[in-house]
Amino acid sequence: MKSTNIYVIHGYTSSSQSEWFPWLKEQFKNSPVKVNIPDMPDSGSPHLDQWIKHLRKNVLNIDENTIFIGHSLGCVTLLRYILEKNIKIKGAILVSGFINENPMDEQTEGLQEFIDEPLDIAGIKSLITSIIVITATNDDIVPTEATQKLAKELDANLIILSEGKHFIARDGYTDFPILLNEIKKLISD
Repeated sequence: MKSTNIYVIHGYTSSSQSEWFPWLKEQFKNSPVKVNIPDMPDSGSPHLDQWIKHLRKNVLNIDENTIFIGHSLGCVTLLRYILEKNIKIKGAILVSGFINENPMDEQTEGLQEFIDEPLDIAGIKSLITSIIVITATNDDIVPTEATQKLAKELDANLIILSEGKHFIARDGYTDFPILLNEIKKLISD
């Protein structure tokens, strides 16, 4: 297995110790793949500038073998960061993400900052070799239509699951074998 850096960017109200993140890190424990999950600042009241500054300090080793994984609000965050860094990466897997509008019931000024400026779609496609989007038809936080729109905008490979809701611990997601399989496929490409 190639030496690969994976960065997982969690979402709103989450942390590196939530959901399936610790499980994912454990899957690559004794391999050349390094899984990094920065704890985003003030995830209960997020602001884009703080999150991007945090990534600038904590996401350092980016190259053509790097893979980013975003969950929910982490998806738009990582896309903005990759555009800022302007470095070509191997892939991005976007789980329950959205683009250009906040589809969640929760609407705050801070959340709005993440989508105020339209994303440079052509720029994203030129920097990310492979984009995979995962959604569930029964997502009760980010409606599957919003995630499907993200996939369509980015010409991404879309995986639609009939179950899984928002892929968080309270929905039973403390592991995520489908995601692991997609990561392994990306690494071996």
